[in-house]
Amino acid sequence: MPKVTEAHTQARRQQILDAARECFSANGFHQTTMHDICHTAELSPGAVYRYFRSKEEIIEAMNEERRQQNADLIGGAFAKGETLAVFDELASAFFSMIDSPTGDLLCRLDIELWGEALRNDSLSESFRKNLATVRTLLAEIIRESQERGDVDASLDAASVARVMMAFYQGLVLQKAIDKDADVWSYVAVAKAMMGGKFWQGDNPNMANVDDALNITDH
Repeated sequence: MPKVTEAHTQARRQQILDAARECFSANGFHQTTMHDICHTAELSPGAVYRYFRSKEEIIEAMNEERRQQNADLIGGAFAKGETLAVFDELASAFFSMIDSPTGDLLCRLDIELWGEALRNDSLSESFRKNLATVRTLLAEIIRESQERGDVDASLDAASVARVMMAFYQGLVLQKAIDKDADVWSYVAVAKAMMGGKFWQGDNPNMANVDDALNITDH
């Protein structure tokens, strides 16, 4: 009997995960059966169950795959060094996924799985791990920017990271319902808000807004 290679194993797992994404996005988590996933993947039940015993295991695998992808994207942006270049790279990397041909599927899938995580303790823990990874990495970027004097040192780095994550998650939520939402116009506003350029004019009530945000231009 021929030996199954690691490449074959990974390809088969990916085939199943891609099929599950399609099913969950189109029909929802509870409406999707393992049989649906087998059919979409064009694999026998035996072949699918060899890799995943349940839909929950499939979601956990998806989440781990996403966690690693997020870590790689943030690591790549971090390598840019200079704060604004890092932020530009992060925006390009993450929001490009929403604006991709599979962006609608991604947004619907995220909303579906977030909802399931609220009801499933095991999945909730998996999602918290993913969020914690992203938050920790972004907070590290913020702390280094604070040390360089680019970002207000009085701000809590982890809270800044949460706000940055909320920019992305907020658009995912909107885009799942409103397909006409313009991704890059949204990104331009997010950058203006993060960069202190959102507020203009001589209104005395806004005099210290730039100081409060304090991400300087170079």
